[in-house]
Amino acid sequence: MGRVPITVMGFRCERCGHEWVPRDPEATPKVCPKCKSPYWDRPNRKPLLSYAEFRDQTQKVLRRAAKPITWTEIRTAAGFPQLYPNNAWVRRMERDINLVRERDPHGIMQWRLGERGTEQARCLATRD
Repeated sequence: MGRVPITVMGFRCERCGHEWVPRDPEATPKVCPKCKSPYWDRPNRKPLLSYAEFRDQTQKVLRRAAKPITWTEIRTAAGFPQLYPNNAWVRRMERDINLVRERDPHGIMQWRLGERGTEQARCLATRD
């Protein structure tokens, strides 16, 4: 028995990239079988934010603020779509721009730039 290639039409999710062959070739799937998104056939409207853009916008907002501010204030000022920041990016910003996060007496996390971060921000501002 010989093997031959067979080409079958299937579907690809625009959200997660999953590809599959439907059981019923005539019916259009309602959701992606992997991520369960009902918008599997529609591309994302906005391109995702890169780390560099996220870092620069966060740094700009923190530079403008004269005092430590919360993530909600940063998100609102910068226009970020996500409710919570990416933990890996936050830790990376702690190294890159000397981001400091501290809890106030009420237990609310406050964000600010450390000394090195404000000097680095001034250098970037004068360079632009």
